[in-house]
Amino acid sequence: MAKLPDPLPTANVAGFVAELAREHGVVIVRTKLDQFAEKLTELSDDDVRLDAIELALVKLKERGIITTQEMGMLILNHIREQRRSGLS
Repeated sequence: MAKLPDPLPTANVAGFVAELAREHGVVIVRTKLDQFAEKLTELSDDDVRLDAIELALVKLKERGIITTQEMGMLILNHIREQRRSGLS
């Protein structure tokens, strides 16, 4: 596991995650499975689409670089930051 700051960042979360992903060679590529999952979500009258930062966090968790709890907190902080800045 990577040594993350405590507490986790609540500002410039996207920059923090992008740098962490870069340090660990995580590159985000949307796969056919991602597209399929998005289509299923859309067909169920839901609209859940992960942005690049959220996808990076999922990949970092899958590779064991961050924990499930760290991933969840960083996604939450990212969403809160977007809402504060009017981006979502």
